[in-house]
Amino acid sequence: MTTTPERTTTQVLVIGSGAGGSVTALELARAGLDVVVLEEGKRNDPAKDYGLGTTESMRRLYRRRGMTPILGSVPIGYVEGRCVGGSTEINSGFWHRTPREVLARWRAQFDLEGASAEELAPHFDWAEELLGVNVSGKPWPKSTEVFARGVDAMGWAAQEVARAAVGCQRTNQCAMGCSRKAKRGMSVTAVPAAEEAGARFLTGAHVKMLMKRDGRITGVLAEVDLEDGTRKLVRIDAEHVFVCAGPTETPSLLRRSGIKFHVGDTLRIHPMLKVLARFPERIDAYDTVLPLLQVREFAPEVSLGGAFFTTGHAAMSLSDNWDPALMKNVANMGGYYVAVRGRGRGQVRPSLLGEDATTIRYELADEDLVNLSDGLARLATLLLAAGATEVYPTVHGMAPIRSEKEAIRWLDDRLPRSALSLTTVHAFSACPLGERSDRCAADSYGKVARFANLYVNDASMLPDSPGVNPQGSVMAFARRNALHFLSQLN
Repeated sequence: MTTTPERTTTQVLVIGSGAGGSVTALELARAGLDVVVLEEGKRNDPAKDYGLGTTESMRRLYRRRGMTPILGSVPIGYVEGRCVGGSTEINSGFWHRTPREVLARWRAQFDLEGASAEELAPHFDWAEELLGVNVSGKPWPKSTEVFARGVDAMGWAAQEVARAAVGCQRTNQCAMGCSRKAKRGMSVTAVPAAEEAGARFLTGAHVKMLMKRDGRITGVLAEVDLEDGTRKLVRIDAEHVFVCAGPTETPSLLRRSGIKFHVGDTLRIHPMLKVLARFPERIDAYDTVLPLLQVREFAPEVSLGGAFFTTGHAAMSLSDNWDPALMKNVANMGGYYVAVRGRGRGQVRPSLLGEDATTIRYELADEDLVNLSDGLARLATLLLAAGATEVYPTVHGMAPIRSEKEAIRWLDDRLPRSALSLTTVHAFSACPLGERSDRCAADSYGKVARFANLYVNDASMLPDSPGVNPQGSVMAFARRNALHFLSQLN
């Protein structure tokens, strides 16, 4: 949209341009509907605005500059994108289909309809073609090679994870936006395709409230950033509204608008514990793509893999047990993680602290602590078997792990909650889908309970933790839901 009238009307309003919102807009616009997409962040030119370094990238591309806390007895750092394309612009591009076991559990626990592996397969096929999903193949970067060496030494199963990164040049820009357009975020795939089909995108649009009457949403009130630095209040009326603002902002907006039925009470995440491993040889992990293998031997509860790595990330990881001398060895270090499916439950609420504030809580379950401890034991053992001389967990007060005996103890002992420094980049399930009226905020295809024309279609809709990187699940479900919506119009 090149102009911002004080009031406008559209058939379909989509709030958010990430994996869910962009796919929704694309399919509905291709069907001939009038579609407007509101995005809170800015549109960026990859050639000029991406790959500018961690600090500048966090200012441009991340919500709250990458500093969103999840509160609880174990605080957790959470990051997500806020720009055209959402978190697809800053993630690793790792791609997984929702595991069959997980889909079966969702059918059993949430009465989720139309979501078997076979029913979702054509939507995964479509998304994988759109994004050019494939594996990079060898030669692997050194950080992947040493990880593979450890996997072989342990006799475990691992796989190179497919990525949405066509012709990746391994510049280590994934978390800063790929200036080469190799990583296929929504800004270079679904967004331009949706615009070509007629969808209109309005950026810098801060949705304040959904307006409702007689069981319907009539539109939204939003403040739009103007070029002079001021904001303008606009009203957008719509026949149908899809809220795709992300796993925390979607429930926050719904609750801020008085829509609370099973909304924001069941947040799930994948808690992650990072480690640094120091090797005798140079790894130069800051100069290449993150490690490309994942160990799924202990899935879906625990996965082991490689983390994005820069000098700044190394310093952050070492800060729990800071020794400046360690930074002299950064060239010999690589970053890795333990991720667990997450058995705890979280809560999302709009905050009273400011317009861009959402309060997020998650209570780490006892099972999470067990899985994190077991995962650390196995990851540290793997890295030592790969030749690492020391493994540095992000656990305050913990000495480096230098032997198999020091690593394996965590299969029996439990990490101290008060000392953990956890992060996550995966959140979901705050508005779960399904036919269980005692559990679900929306039906199996995303229509919000008690409203005739309101839908959720982003990570918040996934009924529970998928145990894998969620972008594939979000895109497949979003397309399925959009096509189902179109079928109901006819």
